[in-house]
Amino acid sequence: MKLIRSFLLLGAGFIFSLNVSYAQKDVTRFLEMGIEDATVLSEAYLKPYGEMLGTSLNGGWYTSARVHRVAGFNLTFNVNMVNVPSSGKSFDLNNLDGSWRLQDENVSVAPTIAGKMTDRPVLMYGPENAEQSFEMPNGTGFDRFPLPLVQVGVGLPYRTELSARFIPSISAGDAGKVNLWGFGVRHSVKEYIPVIKHMPLINSSVLVGYTRFGSDVSVSQFEGGSNQSLDITSGALTTRFLLGVNIPFISIYTGMGYSSTNSDFDLKGDYGPVLGNDPISLSYKTNGFDFNAGMRLRLGVIAFHGDYTVGDYSMLTFGVGLSMR
Repeated sequence: MKLIRSFLLLGAGFIFSLNVSYAQKDVTRFLEMGIEDATVLSEAYLKPYGEMLGTSLNGGWYTSARVHRVAGFNLTFNVNMVNVPSSGKSFDLNNLDGSWRLQDENVSVAPTIAGKMTDRPVLMYGPENAEQSFEMPNGTGFDRFPLPLVQVGVGLPYRTELSARFIPSISAGDAGKVNLWGFGVRHSVKEYIPVIKHMPLINSSVLVGYTRFGSDVSVSQFEGGSNQSLDITSGALTTRFLLGVNIPFISIYTGMGYSSTNSDFDLKGDYGPVLGNDPISLSYKTNGFDFNAGMRLRLGVIAFHGDYTVGDYSMLTFGVGLSMR
C-alpha cells in the first residue's frame, strides 16, 4: 500500500503542481477585468486542460479483449498521457465577446495554458477616461497531461468482468486534495458472433466504464475575500467494442467506441463586495468516437502493456500489471 500511495502522490503532484499554480494565479488575475470578462477569458485560456483531463480519465480500462475467468484477477498500474493538438495551444481574442479592446489590432492571438508565446496581446478595459491595460498571461508550454491510475479487475460468472479504480482523498502539494474513483463492466461477446465463435485465438468483448475525478486547490488570497479555492471536477464515460488476439506471451487488441466527458473548474469562496461569492464557473464537454490499438507482453504473472488512442486529443497509455486468469 505504501508503494501504491507513493505512486499516486508522485503522479498527482507531477500533473498539477506547476499547472494548477498557473491556473489559479491567472484566473484570479482575470478578475481584475470584472466577472463577465474574466469568465470569457478563463474559459478560453483553460480549455485544453479541461478537455485533456476528461479525455485522460477514459483511458487504461483494458489490456486485452479477453475477460477474466471466474475469480481471475489483475492489478494494473497505468499512466495515460494525453497530448494537446496544435489548435489547443492558442486562441484568437477577436472570436470572443468581451468589453475590452485590443491595444494593437494586429496582435490578437493569445496562448492557452498549454501554449507559450513571446509577444502576447494587451487588452484595454475600463472607462475611456481611466483605461487600464492587461497583458494576456503566458501559458506553461506544457502540452502533455499524464494521469496515473491504479486499477483492479476480477472475473465474475456469465463471462463478465468488473473493474474498479480508486484514489482516496490525498494531499498532493500545490494540487491540494485529489481523489478519483471509477467502475467498469466488461462482457464477452465472442459467443454471439458466428464468424469468430470457433476461433480459439480471437476474443471480443464490450465495455462500459465511468471515472470521476476531484481536486480542490487554495488560491492566492484575492483582496477583501476569504476561503478562496479552485475546485476541479471531471466525469468521463466510455463505451467500447473490443477485438483482440491472444497467443502465448502476447496479446494484441483494439477498441472502438463512443466517449463523453464533462470537466468543471469553479472558483469558490468570498471575493469581496464587488465580485461576491463563487464568481466563476467553467464547464468543458467533449464527446465523439475514437479508436485505439495496443499490445501486452506477459511474463508469468507480470505483464507490460501499451496502447495508443486516436482522437481529437490523442493518448498514449502504458503500464505494468499482475494478472492471474
